[in-house]
Amino acid sequence: MLSLRIISFIGRFLPAFFLSLTLLGLSMSGHARPRPSYAVAGNEKPVALLHVGKATYLVTQHSVFRLEGQQFVRHYQGEAPVQCAAVADTVLWLGTRQGLVRLNYQGFRPHKQPLPGVEPFPSITALFRDARGTMWVGAYGQGVFHEKKGAFTQELNTPAINGGAATADSSVWIATNIGLSRKQHQDWTRYNEEGVANQEIPDNIVEKLLPDNVGNLWVIMSDAICVFEGQAQRSAAEAELPTVKFLGRPGNEVHSVAYLKGEGRLFATAMGLLLLPQEPANHLPSFTPSTDKIEQKQLLVPLPAPAGAGNPFLLEVDKQQRLWLVSEGKVTVLTAKEFHQLVHSRNGAQGVAGRY
Repeated sequence: MLSLRIISFIGRFLPAFFLSLTLLGLSMSGHARPRPSYAVAGNEKPVALLHVGKATYLVTQHSVFRLEGQQFVRHYQGEAPVQCAAVADTVLWLGTRQGLVRLNYQGFRPHKQPLPGVEPFPSITALFRDARGTMWVGAYGQGVFHEKKGAFTQELNTPAINGGAATADSSVWIATNIGLSRKQHQDWTRYNEEGVANQEIPDNIVEKLLPDNVGNLWVIMSDAICVFEGQAQRSAAEAELPTVKFLGRPGNEVHSVAYLKGEGRLFATAMGLLLLPQEPANHLPSFTPSTDKIEQKQLLVPLPAPAGAGNPFLLEVDKQQRLWLVSEGKVTVLTAKEFHQLVHSRNGAQGVAGRY
């Protein structure tokens, strides 16, 4: 009799028990998963975030980390500060203040790569691959080199190289203290303050080049910022380049830029994250050619970084349209939906001047 009562009790209890578990599971699945956030040892300045197949590498000023599970694991640490980085096949290239270094993904053993010239291991200030897969190296004081059949050959002897980049139209761009140099279809073109017609930029001192994820090239100069737009690299022979005097405030340093579909242009700056909303991917109507007249100020929207993300230095948009924000000691990843929520929960942040 007791056995029958127990069986009867269990028979009444189990359906409700499993129903509650099911509802609990639905409730948990209905909550957004915590966004991926990774601590990075050392609190060093980030240099590059590189995606190679399914692997993700973070290069900082003295270290190389690989994302393994839920953490970035350090695989290399060097004394010479790293200034730029690039990937090619099974090799990670590091541009340091004491020369070019190759790291194999397997053992991460460093091999110094000499360059031709008086100083084989100069300060490397530019390092990137072009659309054809050729590796380019800029060495301060020695010019620009490209790799061919495992060896490097000098391409330009311009001494003051500050940076470099490649765009999808097969162009190679070099930032210098005497203007911007561009190679396309085997020909070099120089853009500078004294340039003629469609080869003029506002400033000769080009400090850095920032390609974004939709094909635009942002040219950061000491006294202005201009953009070679994605499709307008159509020949870069259009009228005047879209140009502003500054972003946020005079002297504000721009570290990185990314385009978020449906939201606009996001800048990582010394002031923090700044959003230029509702901008088309390959056209910037709010950036107008520089003229002598006073123009209406463009407002940027300051965005709070996600909790614990610090002040992001690097921005990357991956193939899944997730936004990676990299600061010293922290990497945070936002889905497109999470970034949308961040933008629309800014509690009425005030705009800041984008140009004058």
